[in-house]
Amino acid sequence: MVAISKNSISPLTPELEKRILHNPLLNIDTFIIPSPYVKNPNLIKDYEHSFVYIHEGELLGYILVYADREKKDFLIYKVTTSPFGRGMGIGTLFIEFLAEMIPTGSTISLYVWEKQQDTMDFFSSMGFISEESIVYRNLIYHYFSATRAQIIKRSSTRKIRGNSALEEIGNTRHDARKVVRLLSSMVEKLALENCDRIIEDINRETTGLINILNSFRDSIETIHEVNLKDLITERIIPYIETSMKDCDIKFHMESRISSIKGSYVNISRALINLFANSIDAIKEKGERGMITIQLSQDEENVYLMVGDNGTGIKAELMIKDEEGYPAFMGQTTKIRKQGEGLGTVQIFSTIGVENIAINSVVGEGTYWTLRFKKKQKEKEKWFMSLERRYFEFTGLQESTKITGRTPHNAVISVIWQMRKMEIFLFDIIMQFSKFHNMRDVYRQILIYLQGYESEEKLLETIESYRCDHPVIKEWMYRISLAIRDTMVKLEKHVDLNGYKGELFKSYGQAIGNIMIFTLDPETGNFLVTDRKLAEHFDFVYYLKKERDDLLRGEFIGDMKNPDSPILFGVWHIDSDEDLLEKLKKIREGARRLVEIGIDETKKLAFYQTTYCENDKDINTDKTTTFGEFIHLEDRELEKFMRTADDEFAGFLVHRD
Repeated sequence: MVAISKNSISPLTPELEKRILHNPLLNIDTFIIPSPYVKNPNLIKDYEHSFVYIHEGELLGYILVYADREKKDFLIYKVTTSPFGRGMGIGTLFIEFLAEMIPTGSTISLYVWEKQQDTMDFFSSMGFISEESIVYRNLIYHYFSATRAQIIKRSSTRKIRGNSALEEIGNTRHDARKVVRLLSSMVEKLALENCDRIIEDINRETTGLINILNSFRDSIETIHEVNLKDLITERIIPYIETSMKDCDIKFHMESRISSIKGSYVNISRALINLFANSIDAIKEKGERGMITIQLSQDEENVYLMVGDNGTGIKAELMIKDEEGYPAFMGQTTKIRKQGEGLGTVQIFSTIGVENIAINSVVGEGTYWTLRFKKKQKEKEKWFMSLERRYFEFTGLQESTKITGRTPHNAVISVIWQMRKMEIFLFDIIMQFSKFHNMRDVYRQILIYLQGYESEEKLLETIESYRCDHPVIKEWMYRISLAIRDTMVKLEKHVDLNGYKGELFKSYGQAIGNIMIFTLDPETGNFLVTDRKLAEHFDFVYYLKKERDDLLRGEFIGDMKNPDSPILFGVWHIDSDEDLLEKLKKIREGARRLVEIGIDETKKLAFYQTTYCENDKDINTDKTTTFGEFIHLEDRELEKFMRTADDEFAGFLVHRD
């Protein structure tokens, strides 16, 4: 996450305001805000107390303020953040900065549409008080106000959002939920007379939602799929159009450009730095700008060419050192502030010196060509890995022997080997997804593994499937037999009640896989699989309980990692009493896991309830530890409740 600073705040000017109006990612349409003259017709636009937030040349937000002539009453008319600045705290910084700049004894106010509950909560947290409501164009708006002293006092006690992985999940859910609520409210108000305005707002908020999710994905997975075409059209071109230099843009792209591998945030920041350099070079030259963008590809790579008609780079600064870096890297090539050359360091560190070619002529311009590796298909490599693992498990099965006298540690070893085979079976099943619904395939295998189908029927079913490598069908059959055979031997010779911890924690070998489980909180019995292969409901029949007597669960990776949470949830809640009972069931389920060896320091989080018919639900943004939760009294469980999302009641209904 980029650190924000008041040094990046600048005054809003008429020229900047004009450019903002042409940027759909920044311009708030007046559909969701009333006229600034509703309460006081004598207000005037106050550029002295209106600001923009510019980070490395990119305009990421602005606040437009109206004031009375005495400069005592200030109305926030518009405050918005670019989709690419969401979650950075720019809005909070604007309010705090405005409060510092206005005279002592002044008041700040604004109107908020009734559907923007999260916005109202935000301003309340900043010290604003809701005083009255108005109806304007058939919409209800709430009037909020706060004195300068109230805002400054509240900002001094404001908590900074955490950055742990678990807190990032909660923050991302919260931010995404805010956008989805607003989108839903906008869609409800869509009509013939306002469709153009609302659709533009919906497009902006949708881009914001995508960026929130991309930023979260970057925080947990450094390298993933990036669409360069979307990045250029949604971020780079608006950036050029809101720059302080008029530039023509030529954008040429071949059809069906492939996605690349990389970090969305890092690549976008590198491109912003690159285009900032081009715009600055054009400004120095003093002519009308021309920026050329071209996307092309070959079998292995995607190429991005960026050209400008700026001042160009001097020949001595283009000389490369022994590692291939040009002399200008890390220093500015133009008459700008010291330190701005750090942008070129970020470009080279993100793209790689071996993937950058530069041609520049002083007085004519500069052309950069960036090379990105395509997202590679690894089908054959994957098949070879499967083959190696299959022969490894063949040897393991031959050495598996269980009797009534098998030592405790040897039993544990067999359980972990069996789980390793089961995780391998999950990977095999996924190879059938090209021709079949892999969840249907898994359900057929599960019937056999649970002892409800014969080997002959299993073979007949598997033979009916299609896949690119027919030998995989034999592997799936053999591994299924081996898992079932091992389980039968364990059930016959070992009291498995004494090994529930090993039976559960051994699934942690599926590093990186999202594993779901259904748990009986009364007995501690459970069934587990990969999230891609089943719903929690698929296990209900085999646990021989009613669905609402069981718990849904999920985890990722090693059970010994205390910061990697186990999630619990339920299917259905229909009253406050039922909600309390379901939380008690979750507490009982957590106790069962602690009894079988889950450490009390391990994080515990919560699923969204599949179908909530109550005005309260389990708080999915709240996290705790197993140790804290299992020792709670019934009355203390209420702190894990929250108001349900009424507008989405039933939205998540599905078989699970």
